[in-house]
This record gives sequence, structure tokens and C-alpha cells, in this order.
Amino acid sequence: MEKPLIYRLSNPGYTIYHRAALGGLAATVRSWGGHQPQGITAELSSDGIVITWADGLTTQEALRRILAASFKLTDDKLIDLPGQAVPLGAEDLRLAIHNALTSTFLQHNKMRPAPPGEQGARPFTLKTADDETGVILTYKAVGQYAHQTAQKTGLLKETVAREEVAGERLSPVKIPQWCVPGAMGGARDLEAPPENAFLLMFLMIACPVFILRSHRREQKAQYCIVVPDVVDLHRFARALQRIAARSQGIERFSNSYLGRVVGGAEEAALRLLIDLEAEDVMPHCSVAGCLAVAMGKVAWDKNQINRSSSIRLRGHYPELDVFRAANAYFGSSRVVKGREGQGYAVPSSPVPELVAANLAAEQHWCSHFKSLVSDKKDFLRMCYAQRGLKAMKEAVNDADDQAIIGAFHEAWRLTMRSLYDRARSERLDGDGLVERERERLRNAILRTKTADALSSWFLRFCADATKGAALGPLRNEAQRIRRFIFNQRNFDRFQNLCLFALVSYASDRTQSPIEVKE
Repeated sequence: MEKPLIYRLSNPGYTIYHRAALGGLAATVRSWGGHQPQGITAELSSDGIVITWADGLTTQEALRRILAASFKLTDDKLIDLPGQAVPLGAEDLRLAIHNALTSTFLQHNKMRPAPPGEQGARPFTLKTADDETGVILTYKAVGQYAHQTAQKTGLLKETVAREEVAGERLSPVKIPQWCVPGAMGGARDLEAPPENAFLLMFLMIACPVFILRSHRREQKAQYCIVVPDVVDLHRFARALQRIAARSQGIERFSNSYLGRVVGGAEEAALRLLIDLEAEDVMPHCSVAGCLAVAMGKVAWDKNQINRSSSIRLRGHYPELDVFRAANAYFGSSRVVKGREGQGYAVPSSPVPELVAANLAAEQHWCSHFKSLVSDKKDFLRMCYAQRGLKAMKEAVNDADDQAIIGAFHEAWRLTMRSLYDRARSERLDGDGLVERERERLRNAILRTKTADALSSWFLRFCADATKGAALGPLRNEAQRIRRFIFNQRNFDRFQNLCLFALVSYASDRTQSPIEVKE
């Protein structure tokens, strides 16, 4: 391994893993500030990093000093990565990172042995706004871990030093799974030139890890590693470190334990992209997208966690603001207490997971929404989430979606006003009438099986609401709405939009429902 070490994002031989690892190295160098390891000089630019060391240092000693400054442990034996800049007071975030890393990058006990003489797990009390007494979580303390010693790579062996002194061409070294989780060799181990193997050790720093708890029963993944496609080292290093900050002003979605618990891999990836780009303005961003690697138990390996899926995501989507709104209102997870008092976190709502999965699959943001309201109990719970659903509706950019939702909302507003008028005149329960009518509409929408049936029902619903008069949105957007509802290809989208509109209606006024419907 020659001095200096020169890494460039523009290297044509680099994969997304190399570029992400270079981002992790950049964040680490930035964390050193003016206190670089003794004898080490690292220069950071937007495109690359140059590392050199004093003439009196051997390559192995220089690498040891770099690793010692890059991979640490806290007094509580939690993994501490200076490049991620987790601040004091954010121990809950550090716990989430620790537990996810020890189940992905460092899942084998030999890669992160416990402190001498220690067995079992340590307790950690997590307090939330809803539970001031806190719930007990656990973690496995770490005495040391593979990144601190370049374990099983051969990078720090004296044979490498002798080859370098003799001027021989350095042979490739091994890339163990703790460098690239889930990567498997075939007949031979994965190998790379020493400088690339050293670089990949910093992949763990650049890749935020999430705990997966999916609402979709078929999903068995337990963790997600988000691999960013870094395009600007300066911006990425700054953005990565600011994710962990607890400062006021800019909302972060992944800077707490509960923020690292999500429904799906796509949700994790989009949550990270939003946090990374919180202070950037397109197209001047630190990443061009990312790779979401979901990991869990697979049928062919009962012993360890393996890759179950890899999903490539772009850096931006036209309806990303819909996910942003869904994440802001529904993205917080909650802690559930087990029988023995220990807790575990689960997502509060399936909505962000659904929207994220749709965007990543290049589907309409509302696809499969009917799966969230097909059960009556789920439908009733969704009806109490009107504030968040309304925020999602206001974030929609597509003109066709806006027109359909707007027409439905106006028809539903008039329908409710008529029901409350009837309740007042006949001394009936107005809320009960509205609830029964809402349930009737849900069943009617779900039962439609063709585009023609749904368009006929929709036009009849609008006509009944106005007692035969022209509905305002239908009159103003007549051509757009008719073109949309009579297009056979729009049936699924139309059905999901109607169901979304049914549960997302919310008055802008603060009075009681009866007062609103005068």
C-alpha cells in the first residue's frame, strides 16, 4: 500500500459501495477537525481524499492510528463512530445504531466479542413523551469489534509490510462480510487491492441502519442498511453528521431510536434521503440516490441474517412531498411493552411504508391504499387520522389527483351537511348518520370491479350530493375529470383515490361537526 493514499469519487472502477465508503471516510476526516491522528495528514475535497503520514511511520502503524481514531467504543460499551457525530444526550440513537450494526455488519460474535467475563444483555431505559417512566430495552455490550483491528483482512500483517519494503506488487486481501454485509464469495473469498479493502471498512460509517417492523405480514426482513450514492464528499460529510443533531429549526426523521424503526426498506431509504437533503437545494445535493439493502432470516440459512432484497432508489420523486407529509404525521414509532416488562418499538402507521414502497416501485403514490381500509376496524382507525391525511392531500402535485380528491371532498361535504340538517330536523344522532353513510360509501367503492361501474357510481354520488345541480369542482374541471374517470387504465388509481378522499376529508374550521355542517 503506497503513500499517499489517494481516493477519488470519479474513479471509474468504484461501485456504489466504494463511493459510500469514501463518504464514510470523508465524514470521519471531517470529525477529526484540527485533531488528526498523530503523524497523519488527511486532505478532504468534494471529489476525493488524500491521506499521507510521517516518514517515520510504517504503513501498518499509520493504518492502526487511523482505525483507532475512526472506530471507538463508549464507556457503556456501545459502538461509537465519530464520523456519524452522535452527540451527548442522544444515547437512544446510539442504542439503535449499536443494535442494528451488531445484527448486520457485526452479527457474528467473533466480530464483536463481549467484554471479558460478561454474559447476557445489558438493560437500557428508553423514555418517551408518552411514557415518562420508560421501558426497558436491551443491548449486547461490545469489548472490541472487527473494524478496530481490520480483522481477517490481512491489512495489518507484517507480511504486507515486507512486500511493500521489497517493492513487490501487493497481493489482494480478503473482504470479510463485516465490510460489506450480505456479500458472499463463491469458491474463493472476496478480495480487493489493499487500499480498496481499507476504504470499504468505512462503509459502516456512511450507511445509516434501520430496524424494520413491517405491517405487511409477508415481509420478514428485520434490518435495513441504506447505502448512499455519494456525489459530493464535503456536502455528504456535513449532511451525515447533521442528521444526528438535536438542534431546532430543521426537522430530522432519523435522529432518534424511534426514528430508526420503520415499516419497510423503502421507507428507511426515503427517510434518510429527506434528512440528507434537508439543507440542500436541488440539484446541488450530496447523493444521487441510494441502495436499500433489507436483511433478515432466509429459508436457506437459519443461523445468520442475510440479504433478503436490494432496492435502488433515485434521489428525487415527483410526489416525494406526499411521503414527507406522511412521514411527518405518521412516521413516529411507539414502544410496546412485552409480558416481562421489556419493550420493543413498532411503527405507528402503515401509511409511510405504503407510500414509500409505491414511489420506489415507480407506482402511483396511492396504489394499494384500499388494503389499509378494506377491514372495517382499520378503516375506522384511518378516519381518526384526518390531520395527517389532509397534509398528504395538500402535498399532492398531480393535477388529476387534485381534481378527483377535490370533487369527492366537495360532494362529501354537501352530503354531510344534508345529513346534519336531517338530524336537527328529526332529532336524530347526526354523527351516527354520518358514520353509517361513510361506511356505506366505503363498501360501495370497494365493491366496484370495473372502471365503468366506478365512474357511474362517482357521478351519481356527486349528483346526489347537489340534488341534481352541478358540483363546483366537476363544473370547473369537467374535461380533466371526465377524461380521467372514463379511462379504463385509471381504475385502480381512481378507486384508491376515492377511498383516500373518503378518509382524508377534514374541515378547516375548528367547530364541532354539527356546527361545521350548517
